[in-house]
Amino acid sequence: MKAMVYRLNSAVSKLFLCALVAVMPGLVQAQSVNDGQAVKALTTDSAGALLVLRDSGLLAMEGQNTTEIPLPLYDSGAQPRSMAKGADDSLYLAGPGLGIWRYEFASERWHSLNDTLPDLGITAIAAHATQPETLYAYLGEGGMFRSRDGGAVWVKVDSGPREPVQAFLHSDMPGSMESGWLFAGTTRGVARSMDCFCFWGDAGELRGTVSAIDYDPSAPENVYAVIEGQLHHSSDGGETWADLEAHQVVTALTFSPSKGLVVGTENGELLSRDASGEWVPVYE
Repeated sequence: MKAMVYRLNSAVSKLFLCALVAVMPGLVQAQSVNDGQAVKALTTDSAGALLVLRDSGLLAMEGQNTTEIPLPLYDSGAQPRSMAKGADDSLYLAGPGLGIWRYEFASERWHSLNDTLPDLGITAIAAHATQPETLYAYLGEGGMFRSRDGGAVWVKVDSGPREPVQAFLHSDMPGSMESGWLFAGTTRGVARSMDCFCFWGDAGELRGTVSAIDYDPSAPENVYAVIEGQLHHSSDGGETWADLEAHQVVTALTFSPSKGLVVGTENGELLSRDASGEWVPVYE
């Protein structure tokens, strides 16, 4: 009788272990997809995978596949917090104490673009919507810098808006005297200028500290900004704004070729809007 009970317990234990092994990848996947840390920045790669920056690192996520992209080596005081995708799908990472880095997907290596910058205090970076070699960066009191050769040489081009810039965007929205528009999320609201740096003016009456800003590449007049966790939408290039309720504290946003508008939240979730306008998890 004891032997029978032992064999039964052993069989149950093996069954439990097999079941645990079967679900472990899903558990690991769930932990990787959402580790509870706020999403600091979002963008996509050339294949449409979401690139998600948190304090714990950088992940490339597509469907059920999650791949960690090791961050470049930097001092402990550095703060990676801004990402941009170039017109050639290059990935750029920036932040105070970090400066600016470009990631080569083919070689899986980071390259520093800091040689000609005055210092590493970059708070926001933007990539030109159509010119792969043109980049923009904001260096606090140092002002606006531009590179026309992929980050090899940076030149100061403007002092920027009166208020500090927290988020940065280049758009190919029509109407510019040159090649597009720059939208700067500042501590006062959204500022806008043609990329000739002719004049910085308010983009509408939206007020507050902007922590993230992006636009719909297929419809550039649609601009989105996050102020104190609240998502706002402009359908006319920043002239007027309306609240877009996400029912969570939003911390980052981007546009995915397959998902459309995707937002990252304070508790680490990734949400997109379905056809009915409801917010749904990107990866359930």
